[in-house]
Order: sequence, then C-alpha cells, then structure tokens
Amino acid sequence: MTSTAQPFDRVNVTHEWGVLKEAVVGRVIDFRVPERLGAGLPDSLRFLPGPTRRDLPGWAGRLWSEADPEGYTRSVEQIDGLVRFLTGRGVSVHRPRELTEHELGVYENDGDRFSMQTFVRDPMIVVGDHVIEAALRLPARFKERFGLRPVFEEAVSRGARHSVMPPPSPVAVPELASATGPFLEGGDVMVLGRDILVGQGRGGAASDAKGARWLARLLGDGYRVHEVPVSDQVIHLDDGLTAVREGLAVVCREQFVDGVPVPVADWDLIDIGLRAAVDLLAGNSLVMGPGEVLVDERLTGLAEALTARNVTVHTLPFDAVTAFAGGFRCAHHPLVRELEG
Repeated sequence: MTSTAQPFDRVNVTHEWGVLKEAVVGRVIDFRVPERLGAGLPDSLRFLPGPTRRDLPGWAGRLWSEADPEGYTRSVEQIDGLVRFLTGRGVSVHRPRELTEHELGVYENDGDRFSMQTFVRDPMIVVGDHVIEAALRLPARFKERFGLRPVFEEAVSRGARHSVMPPPSPVAVPELASATGPFLEGGDVMVLGRDILVGQGRGGAASDAKGARWLARLLGDGYRVHEVPVSDQVIHLDDGLTAVREGLAVVCREQFVDGVPVPVADWDLIDIGLRAAVDLLAGNSLVMGPGEVLVDERLTGLAEALTARNVTVHTLPFDAVTAFAGGFRCAHHPLVRELEG
C-alpha cells in the first residue's frame, strides 16, 4: 500500500456528501480477456457500456494491453490523474498493493486470469467506523480484497471495526443470477446518515436481499437499511445516483424499478437517461464535499445543470476507465468523509 499523507486519527464515513478527507483509489492492472467471451457475452454482463460489449469478443484470449493498448495506457493515466487531483485538494490517498502471482491465480479457471483492482468501491464498504470486506458475486473479483488488506489493517490500528462477509460459493459466470449469497458490493451501498441504501439488481450481477439483511444485522438498530430494486441494465445502484449535498442528487429514474428511493425522493433531482448512466456513468460522480463534485469531462450538460444549482464542478477525463462499467465513485472508497461544523 502506498499513501500520500498521514492518515487521520479515525476512520469515519457518515454521509455521501461529507467532506472527503481520506480515501483509497484503485490501480489499473493488465488482465487477459476470458477465452469464452469469444463466443459472445453472457446476459450477466449486459451492464457493460455498448462499445465494450461490442469489442470484448474480439479481444478474447488476449491481454488488455495487447488488444487495446491505447485504452489500457489511457486508463492508467486517468486513474493516476485522479490521484493527483485528490492529493492536490489535500485528500490523503491510499492505493491497494499489487496482487501476487499466486493471488492472481485464484479462480483462474473461472476467470481465465481475469483480474482488476481499479474499482475499489466494490470489495469494501465503510459505514461510520466500520470497515467491511464485501462479498462480490463475480468469483474472479474475490481476489481484489487481498490488495486491500493492508488498508484494512491500518484502519484497525486506528480503532476501526473490521468485519468480513461470508465468502460466497464460486459459480460459473453464466450461473451468476441463480447463485446464492449473501452478496453485497460497495457500488450498491450509499450512506445517507442513518439511512443506508442498498441496491438490489434484477439482473443478478451484484448485491442481493440476503446481503442487505446481513448488513442490517451488522449495523444494528441505529441504522435504517433500505433495499432499492434496480434495473437489470445496470450493475450497481451508483450507476444512476449521486447525492451531491443534502437535498440535491443526480438520478437516473429509469434504473429504479419501484421509483426513486424514499430518502431522496423529495429532493431536487437532476435527471439523466439510462444510456448516459450505463455508457457514460453519468450518475457516478465523486463528491468532494457538500455542493462540490468531480464529473467526467464529457458530461457538459450535467456540469451545467450542477453549476446552475450553485455546485462547484471539477472535470477530468475518465472515458477509458468507464469503458469497464465504473466511474469516479467506483474508482475510490472513502475512509474519512464527514460533515463539518
């Protein structure tokens, strides 16, 4: 693990729009595109952006860096650019350590050596001072937690509580939708004070009801865990929801099966379409603090809508990263995010 600054006295995440003071940011590593994708993508991967769904079958069996050298190089540059932006704003940034060769081989038969450390949002969850190792549905992603273990250990040294979800039984990718959990992924979990939203994907790609109930039991009566059904066209709740500050959010209404979740339903809502949420990750921005947000530089309309509501907007290129269904929120996970005053 590398760190750009000394950590704070304690781990604490209280609100999605709290001031970001300390975070983990992912790293880009090369991976081999599974051979089986040459026959076409399974329905369980329908959440991938359109261009990626088009290109992946042609990359089957090849390293990402060989199949798409420009995209790979730009992904590295864009993640490193995010780190520079955050550190320049005074945020203490940690990075996961690189996986060992042995760790990379975990679930090799299932994932064909597929590995990723970019989207650190998913294998961990932080609520208050509680750091949780999540249970991801895709078996090949299980290994991501290993690179984050030093982060967890350092958090515990500051008094954080540490819990590990039961590891799911591995299944083949075509059977993901029928796998039994509990499954819980950080992209589905949003902290709104004592209200916790947990996305429930209808496509069987990520979190499930068992995962939401597991989290509710862990957190106890002081929290209200809301299960939020989302469309099978998205992988996580945060594909189409960003809480910019209390009372203001960016939402993709089309992703919510039962309507916008109650805790934010009466807020001022900036609407984005489903294709913008899936292909551009338009609902997946990084909130720096109440009314200050980092968005993809392609999203000029969203930036204008936020600015019109007195939000300070920063932009960076992130198109190479979003090609794999993750945006700015996915690429980081807060360790300290608190409301001030």
